[in-house]
Amino acid sequence: MSGPTPAQILEAAAVPFSSFPHAPIRTYEDIERELRLPAERLLKTLAFRTDDGFVLVSMPMLLPAAYGKIAKAAGVSRSKLRRAGEADLAVLGMAPGGISPLTDLDDKTVVFHTTVPDMGKVYCGSGRDDVTIEVDAATLVDLVRPVVADVAG
Repeated sequence: MSGPTPAQILEAAAVPFSSFPHAPIRTYEDIERELRLPAERLLKTLAFRTDDGFVLVSMPMLLPAAYGKIAKAAGVSRSKLRRAGEADLAVLGMAPGGISPLTDLDDKTVVFHTTVPDMGKVYCGSGRDDVTIEVDAATLVDLVRPVVADVAG
């Protein structure tokens, strides 16, 4: 995909944010070791593929995801929801470990957990596994306009 990066989307919308480089991350252990950020401020974004496109789900890092709730929030059958692989992420222009809720792709549904709008300053993926974005959660919600639902297990 050759669309704008998450940082470029934020810049185009004049949303204040900062980003910082770090060693590549893929696992929670990598995150703890490399980022050393408060766990309660970390957002994980999960990417799923459906017959009609993508579902991106952003939620607090420490909450477990409930696939049935995610499917319901996205308006798809649970049987049609599958985790996005590396080829799917390439379509999004993102790397594993750097998935972001920010994309200009048309065929996507973005879902945020109900707690995200009130989280204050959060850290999320930049599309790359070696850069993290810091942004105000309420501002991010205003920009993305996600479905907001309880998607935790």
